[in-house]
Amino acid sequence: MKVHTGARSNDDPRRQRIGPACHVEGVSRWSQVAYAPRPMSRRRASLTVTSLLLASHIEIARKHGVPLDDLYVAHHVDPAHLRDPEARVPLALVYDIWREMGRLGEPHLGLRLAAEYDLKMFDVVGYVVESARTVGEALAAGIRYQRLLFSFQSLSLVIDGDEARFIILPPRASTGGSMPGELEDFILGGMLTRLRRLAGVAVVPHSVRLRHLPPGDTRAYRQFFGVEPEFGAEVNELAFDSSLLDRPVHGADPLLHRVVARHADELLARAPSGLRFVDEVRRQILQSLRLGVPTAPDVARGLSLSTRSLARRLADEGTSLSALIDEVRRELALAQLQQTDRKTIDIAFMLGFSEVSAFHRAFRRWTGTTPAEFRRAHAAG
Repeated sequence: MKVHTGARSNDDPRRQRIGPACHVEGVSRWSQVAYAPRPMSRRRASLTVTSLLLASHIEIARKHGVPLDDLYVAHHVDPAHLRDPEARVPLALVYDIWREMGRLGEPHLGLRLAAEYDLKMFDVVGYVVESARTVGEALAAGIRYQRLLFSFQSLSLVIDGDEARFIILPPRASTGGSMPGELEDFILGGMLTRLRRLAGVAVVPHSVRLRHLPPGDTRAYRQFFGVEPEFGAEVNELAFDSSLLDRPVHGADPLLHRVVARHADELLARAPSGLRFVDEVRRQILQSLRLGVPTAPDVARGLSLSTRSLARRLADEGTSLSALIDEVRRELALAQLQQTDRKTIDIAFMLGFSEVSAFHRAFRRWTGTTPAEFRRAHAAG
């Protein structure tokens, strides 16, 4: 499978990234032109998703007595507009609906819904994906057209030798707060369901990483994914054998693919984008940290920019790459100490520090205390 990035190739030819600036051979060219989406509310939210994402989940929530009308009022959403497939709803509303669904007491609701995952619910994006020739082309199409589903870039596929990693990174900040754990389960579980159906085999991932804390009983996760997930991770991630990307898609239809891809391109040219440039850089940093602290050329390549353009655009935003790396490391360190029982040494290496002492110095600079003292204070409330 050939991957084109529009930028200089990585030093390691085996490692490629499929993301907002990339496409796989066989998928038509595209452009990014922001437009003002059809409003759904009197107060436009900066981060939005298509109403198509909500349709089936709203029906489940209504059956269980979730106070949807109250949520619509709180987010200034007219429920009549939800019938419009081009309508957008605030991301914060999606999070609130999932939080309410999480209180229903149904165990592993996100995984259960993920098992019923149907690409057709995503309208044109679903048809583009399912009509692709290969699994790699299908996943690339899903990533390429993600802005038809939400106004921010959160999906990417990293191919590293014989392993491919599908990464889901929620936007850094929104009025909706952090992504509910049940929604994380649904999205990553839905990705595996999609992969299994496209490949036509019972895919068992190499590894699964979830950002939320582990539940008391993880058997349902082992049963669904086939492996024990790592909880409390910095990103939601599904790693699998990259050879799957070359498998033909059962039911592929090249003619239909060309037609729906052309239509998707037209829609994409008008699709909203709520992600600031700084957030895109932070996303690149976060995805790269597990492989080491990214350099300016690394980040620039991921964004299809020159290092000079990267530095200039960050300067225009009043920041720098080193400041953003420091900021991302700090946020990850605090989250790991608050939400997991990982050892300090493991957190240090996860954040790209070569020595624990360097992590301790940075943490004291960030917080005025040590990681151990911070963790004890947080545990004490």
